[in-house]
Amino acid sequence: MLAHLRTLRLATWLGWQLETNWASPWLFALYMLVKPVCGSLMLVCMFYAARSVAGARVPVEFMPYLYVSNACYGLVGSVMFGLSYAVVRDREHYRMLKYVYISPAHFQTYFLGRGAARGLEAVVGGALNVGVGLFLFSELRNTVTVDVPWLVLYLAIGGAMLWACGMLLAAACLNMSRNGMFLSEGVAGVVYLASGVVFPLSALPAWVQPISLSLPTTYWLEGMRRALMGTGTLPPQLRGPLADWSNGELAAMLAATTAALVVLAQLFWRWSERRAWRNGKLEENAGV
Repeated sequence: MLAHLRTLRLATWLGWQLETNWASPWLFALYMLVKPVCGSLMLVCMFYAARSVAGARVPVEFMPYLYVSNACYGLVGSVMFGLSYAVVRDREHYRMLKYVYISPAHFQTYFLGRGAARGLEAVVGGALNVGVGLFLFSELRNTVTVDVPWLVLYLAIGGAMLWACGMLLAAACLNMSRNGMFLSEGVAGVVYLASGVVFPLSALPAWVQPISLSLPTTYWLEGMRRALMGTGTLPPQLRGPLADWSNGELAAMLAATTAALVVLAQLFWRWSERRAWRNGKLEENAGV
């Protein structure tokens, strides 16, 4: 246990250093603020453009939905992309992956630490993003009501869920070339659409909705919106299939899907790790 904790601590520190060493602390803090806020402001501008054309047909409650969803989704993209890119970076850029593997450090715990560093960065960026939104937009100030216990619970379960998603992608990248880094970007784009980040599930085609309901990120984002905005914030025409679920039912489904995802991630990781070691993929790089 102590060895795992030491590996986790050092891997998190290493990941944070790799993420922040390209700039001074003040410049990196500005980057952490500007990057997520600009993405959310783009959606806000799209909302105002649609409202100027369609008028009241675009409900004002839709803007907080967009803003909060996008701020929370930044955590999904950062952890999923960060874990898979850690494989590519350590193998292709630094050529250290095989040495990490044969070291006393636990291989999975090492990547857990690398993902924790990206998760910490995303949490800080998301908090700053929501803070800027509260300062700039009255629609958000009139909607956001933080439910701390549910927020902590959803963040805890969501952390395990995001780690499992990231480990699935990282396991795939163990047996792929450096172009495997684009796998997580493609998956993140699909999840962005299907999890109801920009559009409520009721606005998606009927054949897409069962796919959306099979994704644990759908339940996590719904829970995060409820924890930050309460329930009943959307008008009836935008309420999706999860609108009538209680917070307890939502958390239970999130926990169940997360547990299944963790089991799948463990099985896939062990198979991928053995295959990568057997085929020499841990030291194979593009030579550039």
